[in-house]
Amino acid sequence: CHAGGCDRRLAGQNEVTSLAQRLAAALAPLADALDMPSKKVAAPMLAEMQQAGVQWPDDFHPALLASHDGMVATFERKGGRGALIQSIGEKDSALFQLEGIDGEIHSATWDGSGLLVVTSSGTLAECAGVAAGGKWACRQMSVERLPAGFKAVAVARQSTNLLRAVVVFEGEDTVVLMDQTQDGTWVPAGEVRMPVADSVSFYLSLANQAQDLIISSADGAVIKRTISDRSAHKIVASARGTNVAWHGACGMAGDRVAHLASENGVVPMLFVTGAARS
Repeated sequence: CHAGGCDRRLAGQNEVTSLAQRLAAALAPLADALDMPSKKVAAPMLAEMQQAGVQWPDDFHPALLASHDGMVATFERKGGRGALIQSIGEKDSALFQLEGIDGEIHSATWDGSGLLVVTSSGTLAECAGVAAGGKWACRQMSVERLPAGFKAVAVARQSTNLLRAVVVFEGEDTVVLMDQTQDGTWVPAGEVRMPVADSVSFYLSLANQAQDLIISSADGAVIKRTISDRSAHKIVASARGTNVAWHGACGMAGDRVAHLASENGVVPMLFVTGAARS
């Protein structure tokens, strides 16, 4: 991520002035590994994608999902409602309410400490543990807000316990990598070219302690890349369907992927793959 590249993506955002001033300190070897010409998408043999026969709550329309320890949580963007699936293969899902979330949800990542949520304002919230009794309590984190103007975002904890964010800003065709500092601020740390057209809607997710970037697109493809690796993006799952709208995806244990969809834009469907074969 060179100075001009990051400045163009963050220009015009009020929160970004201080970020630009800290840019030089953020250009680590990881940034050098990311700032390179885009490569063609690799074409491994795709893992088989199967629909999980989940019974969803009435009038529930999730677009986001997160997974941890075999469980899957799905979320509506507005209102903070979610549904928890204890394990793939179970049909029942339990409705819950995220408490303490202010604004539309743009992403959710689940790890051993709990849920990390990013709202439309760039604010981060942490929801400890797992939903219980129909509620999942959340609190706003004492972390600098992410810059405004993003159209896709995801945040996850690294092995250092500091946060990493991946952000695509409106009108841009690259994923900007941002790392949290010890004082809770964000510094740009690299960029990755988007492997999907700007005209295609998509979702971002992070897995494996923020080392793997997952991009799910509206055409049913799920693309994965290890951030620190110079290898090409890999399509790890792809699906088609009549009258099916594709939403968010997330990584699962064993290199599996879960992908959320809806039939006729209304009825939720959850698809899960096994590991992709190279």
